[in-house]
Amino acid sequence: MPDDPNVVPKSAVLQSITAEANGFYGVVVTVASTFLGGSLLFLEKFAPARSAWSIVVMAIGWISLVASIGCIARIRFMNLRSGKLALLDQFDEATKIDHHTDMLSNWAQWLLIGGMSALVFMGVLNFNQITKKERTEQMNNQSGGLDRLDKSIPYGSLKPNTPPVQQTPPLNAPINPSPAPTVLKK
Repeated sequence: MPDDPNVVPKSAVLQSITAEANGFYGVVVTVASTFLGGSLLFLEKFAPARSAWSIVVMAIGWISLVASIGCIARIRFMNLRSGKLALLDQFDEATKIDHHTDMLSNWAQWLLIGGMSALVFMGVLNFNQITKKERTEQMNNQSGGLDRLDKSIPYGSLKPNTPPVQQTPPLNAPINPSPAPTVLKK
């Protein structure tokens, strides 16, 4: 049987399962921490009008994302314990732990989906408020700039009060007048 090409060794199957599990854990932690960090970093843009219901929805999203990361941390810890028990040929105990980690994997997945959905829901609800706020700010900045200009430099204040000074010399005046003689007195 060992020479049969259709038989896959158990070590290869275990290595494949381990690689897939690590990929799953990495994706859950990366996506959850990205949503969590991004929503906290851009909170001012994300939820400009913070009402009680919007804070509750965001808090549910944040708690779900943190709980999803916590589930993955617990799964990793439990997998170490299950592996130790399997090495000691205590397969019944390892199987119990594996059922527990399967349940935590499902929880991690659904908490991630719920947390992302809550934050996306908040973003969509506040999108109209964000665009209205940005338009109002742009309008205030554009018109406010002209108002400040009118207040700081009143119209007509730069007009001279005296008649303009003639810049060109008169036609009959010498271009370079000779210097007047100076007399020194002792």
